[in-house]
Amino acid sequence: MDRFFGQDTPFFRFMTVAGNVIAVSLLWLLCCIPVVTIGPASIAMYYTMVKTVRHGEGYVTREFFGSFKRNLKQGILMTLIFAALAAVLALDRIYISGMYEQNGQAQVLGLNIGGQAAAAMSLGYTLLILVVLGIFLYIWPVMSRFTMGMWECFKLALLMVFRHLPYTVAFAAMWVLCLFGVVLIPVPLIFVLPGGCCFAETFLMEKLLRKYMAKPETEEDMEKWYYRDERQKTDAEKGGEEK
Repeated sequence: MDRFFGQDTPFFRFMTVAGNVIAVSLLWLLCCIPVVTIGPASIAMYYTMVKTVRHGEGYVTREFFGSFKRNLKQGILMTLIFAALAAVLALDRIYISGMYEQNGQAQVLGLNIGGQAAAAMSLGYTLLILVVLGIFLYIWPVMSRFTMGMWECFKLALLMVFRHLPYTVAFAAMWVLCLFGVVLIPVPLIFVLPGGCCFAETFLMEKLLRKYMAKPETEEDMEKWYYRDERQKTDAEKGGEEK
């Protein structure tokens, strides 16, 4: 039996990872209940998923709440900023589209905007909303990794939206499917999919984040958990050269 269910078997490792993913997902849901804490909860989820679930350092609960506490103020403020941006852009788009559908023109700053101009403005607002949503996808992993101010994190997330556009589309599609699954089958998927999607996201997101991290200068730096994938890659390349 130890051959199949021992602690060093693939089955045991899979079940351990699956259990930790669900645990992180449940902690995220719990900490999102006040709504304004979606930001710090998302930072903590990504941080714990990479450090503890993938690289086996620390304990899920301790790492999650440690990160949540460290980023609570900035995370709440960033959540409120995103909520305000999304609300303003969405309301403006609804207003312009509604006015145009009713009257064939929209009024902006006292000027009547009709036809193609109103349609272009509506499209512009739609694109801005998509950009804001793209920043929303990147900002929490960025804030979990870098000790920068909010504005610097925001600018980096904005840069990543356009510089890594195929990844942005992939992340957006994955989270849309996650949301669709939760709406379609709320229980039990609401307890599993957020953590599962975050876990899957880390494999691509870590490749991007390392592009913006300082290069490790010493062997001690290479041992740190956030460089671990890079260290394994380097070891594999050395092994290939030796052959």
